[in-house]
Amino acid sequence: MTRTSRHTRRNWTRALAMITVAALVLTTLGSAYASLCVWRNPDADIQALFGGGSYRTVLVNVGAKRSAIEQAIGVTLDADEQQLKFWPVIRNGVRVGTVASHLGKGDYGAIEVVVAIVDPPDGPAKIKAVTIQRDRERYRSALRSPAFLDQFKGKQAASVLTVGSDIVAAHPSAVRASAVVALSAKKMLVAYEKLGIASL
Repeated sequence: MTRTSRHTRRNWTRALAMITVAALVLTTLGSAYASLCVWRNPDADIQALFGGGSYRTVLVNVGAKRSAIEQAIGVTLDADEQQLKFWPVIRNGVRVGTVASHLGKGDYGAIEVVVAIVDPPDGPAKIKAVTIQRDRERYRSALRSPAFLDQFKGKQAASVLTVGSDIVAAHPSAVRASAVVALSAKKMLVAYEKLGIASL
């Protein structure tokens, strides 16, 4: 083998190694992106949803409850959903609700959903409100409209929470995006109950 061919082979080996490393990094970042959904506007949301208050952060391992959650929502949790984050909201020393956020994949990228959950004294936990804090959907106005989002109010973990059943799509051409919002709401509400977040 000539010196030139050995040099060329070394260059190819280095290039392949760099490509492999880059692919691993992108895969890791993609997974992190899929699991990451920060609560972007806590102060404004708390004011709008609960009339003010403060909050704390609760991070819970799904662990052995994974199967029960999946059975209740009808789909498997994402591989990176090993932990879920909730924010209990306190007003005048009393817990008035809990906020959760979830990221789903719509037709045009990520849809970040915020779910406000309350615990009535005479019944199971229910949704107080669902809002969308970030999306790039074509029919985003319809997706963010009261006509669509108000359908989630009062829903419980036992509710179907499925587009085409007890939820009407925001727009005939936004069925997938509407289903993403519905699944996010159901997933976080079911997880709230199954993980016992009300007592944390």
